Amino acid sequence: MKSGQTEETYVNDGRNTSLALGDIWYVVSQKWYDRWNRHVKYDGDHPGPIENHDILLNAEISEVRDEMLENIDFVFVPLECWNFLVKKYGTSTENTAIKRQVIEFGEFSKQLKIDLSGVKIEMVFGEIKMKRILSKSDTVENLKTVMDEIFHVKDTERRLWLKKLPNNFILLKDDQDKLENFTLSGDNLVVILETKQSDGTWSEKYSSAAKVQTNFERNSSSAFGSSKFYLSLNHRTVDTDTISTRSMTQANLTRSVSGGLVGLNNLGNTCFMASALQCLSNIPALTQFFISDAYESEINEKNPIGNRGDLARAYGDLMKQMWCGNSSTVAPRHFKSVLGRCAPQFSGYLQQDSQELMAFLLDGLHEDLNRITNKPYINQEDAPENTADSVAAQRSWDNHKKRNDSIITDLFHGQYRSRLECPDCMKVSKIFDPLMYMSVSLPRKEEKIREIDLIWLDPERRRTRYKIITPREGQVIDLLYSAEKVCGLSADRMMLCELSQSIIESTISPTQKLRDIRDGRYSLCIFEREPQLPVIKVYNAYKGYTSYLKYFGNPLLMQVPKREMSYKEFVIALYMKMSRYVQLTDEALQSEETLPFKIKAVNQFGVEQSHDLCDEDDNLSVTMSSGKPVAYIALVWDMDAKDEYFKLDECNAVDYHDSYRTTKARKNEVNLEDCIEMYCKQETLNEDNMWWCPNCKDFKQASKKLDLWRLPKVLVIHLKRFCYSRHWRDKIETMVKFPHHDLSLKKFMLSTDQSDVKYDLRGVVNHYGGLGGGHYTAYCHSVADDKWHVYDDSHVASCTSDKCNSPSAYVLFYTQQEPDRINGSSNGFEPMDVN
Repeated sequence: MKSGQTEETYVNDGRNTSLALGDIWYVVSQKWYDRWNRHVKYDGDHPGPIENHDILLNAEISEVRDEMLENIDFVFVPLECWNFLVKKYGTSTENTAIKRQVIEFGEFSKQLKIDLSGVKIEMVFGEIKMKRILSKSDTVENLKTVMDEIFHVKDTERRLWLKKLPNNFILLKDDQDKLENFTLSGDNLVVILETKQSDGTWSEKYSSAAKVQTNFERNSSSAFGSSKFYLSLNHRTVDTDTISTRSMTQANLTRSVSGGLVGLNNLGNTCFMASALQCLSNIPALTQFFISDAYESEINEKNPIGNRGDLARAYGDLMKQMWCGNSSTVAPRHFKSVLGRCAPQFSGYLQQDSQELMAFLLDGLHEDLNRITNKPYINQEDAPENTADSVAAQRSWDNHKKRNDSIITDLFHGQYRSRLECPDCMKVSKIFDPLMYMSVSLPRKEEKIREIDLIWLDPERRRTRYKIITPREGQVIDLLYSAEKVCGLSADRMMLCELSQSIIESTISPTQKLRDIRDGRYSLCIFEREPQLPVIKVYNAYKGYTSYLKYFGNPLLMQVPKREMSYKEFVIALYMKMSRYVQLTDEALQSEETLPFKIKAVNQFGVEQSHDLCDEDDNLSVTMSSGKPVAYIALVWDMDAKDEYFKLDECNAVDYHDSYRTTKARKNEVNLEDCIEMYCKQETLNEDNMWWCPNCKDFKQASKKLDLWRLPKVLVIHLKRFCYSRHWRDKIETMVKFPHHDLSLKKFMLSTDQSDVKYDLRGVVNHYGGLGGGHYTAYCHSVADDKWHVYDDSHVASCTSDKCNSPSAYVLFYTQQEPDRINGSSNGFEPMDVN
């Protein structure tokens, strides 16, 4: 630690240092780090030894929990800071250390990141199995070294086999291949160490079932050799020309034994793209259409609003790479390049919205594959009054199909009815429009738990810490009323402030919006006060080796009665406020010269002001020359007197109310059905989106009602978690409960033709983090092995279906059940007819 550096600045400066390739960083639980932070900032309780149990999944191998977020669940500290903290505080167990390496990622734009999850490897030698976590940047050579040391075979001729499936092994020959290229589905990456038999030969146990390759390459379209694509099935090949292009089966996809269980390398903030691609890849009918080359005959190069087929070809090539079964990861470089040319908003390496990418991609593929080469002009008009809905809907659908006919139309397009009614003349307008996905709002039922300290007027009472439940929306007065119920203090006797260490950062008005309170940056504190009396906020400070004031302890609230008060009376009243933790003699209180501190007028941020608090008559002067009242003062202590008279531990001491231990977040859940109901409910148009009434010849705030009419084969539901207005932005963290099987939209359908249609969940795009970026992953049900998997950029791992339901679910992908499935069949994959 450098001279003059505090413990806090040393660690924080270390955490802010730039990453360097190969450097070692350590993972520390946010809970312990918060305790340490309070200890060094406010002289709070000792944090105890470093404790990481809450973020460890397997302490034996230092495996961390999935789906953790930095600065919420954990923090990173560099090697030097870790050693410093361990030396000073110790560790709870010998398995506390979670060591991670800085690695490089990205194909075009190389970036550095700390490899949090690493690669979990199950190492096998005969009957012996050991688990370890290595860095994604480690090579096969590093892996051999580790296994040599574990199994003591350093001087023995040996080779490594990567186990893909129970009877599928890959011989690892290239020592420079990185482990990130081998990340397969499943919980572990299984590597088997084989040594020669006693007769000097290799066993055929693995080689007979192996797919030998010298380089575990990232795929490119050249790996296919020709435009033909073959799927392996029981050691036979099937020419896809014999597969119907209009009847794609889910079973066909399973013929590519491990195809589809492929990660997509992050090229630099491309997780939004990868998550959407993985969900679309696991739509069987769409993927079979592309990997069978059926799409090539339908490319429409002359469509003026298409992309000359470039987007469709790039997507088709990518699907072939993902489903050929030759590699565990694919770098979607060519697809990203083509996407950027077709849609400049996706050309850079900024984080984008996954749902917007999905919507553009489906629309772009549709135009590239539109079977209509010359679109006729069709005038969109309201159906004549008294026209039956079934007639108007069919006419509108036929007109839509005259201009739009593609695999995307076949699978993703449905139809809804929009009904508008004028509030004055009661004119009704009905329009049937195509539907490619549903963007549904989430009911706002969110509450927030806030941690708040209360500093009492009674000087003998320590500050008390509470946890209170407040609405996420509303005003600060709602927070004060919630606090009133817990602490018993009337809301009109509360003054809410934000504290930054030992000074008051801001005083918050009761009419201020709750959403404007900045979470995590400052601590919230309520000061008890007498209404109507003037308020002076008191800081404690000392001057170190510089002329600047350094603040310590808790701020204090002084209220001056309206009658005149002498300076001495003020000092005595001030001392009485601090008597619990400041012990002064009667002599020290006799005059300004004998006090162990000087009283200075300061501004809100602790900067000294030129104002004498004692006037010529020895009375308290609380009005500055500018006419403004003195609102802040600082007690500037002599360094030696501070240590002698001021009990800092007692000043900072906190009593914890029962609510701090018992208050827990109430479940904030809604059903998907509630969201769809909001989508379809009747609403009145706002003033910015009024409807032109042809009868009234004026814009009207009409009532609007949506109803579903025709359901698509593939139903995409976008949960609108991001809310924007002119003045604020927010992300809704509500848990949406959605079914995995037998989703029925019957109650929202006007038409009875598809009343028995039900859907099964196929994929989920997740968004973690806030509005500024965050991270995207996907959960998908793969026909490759009939299991659920989590897709996190290049990492693919098996998971249980219940993982899909989380507050991070953002876009849902459902596919229709076939009639025999609806009638009770639950096993197997039947053909999905897209006609």
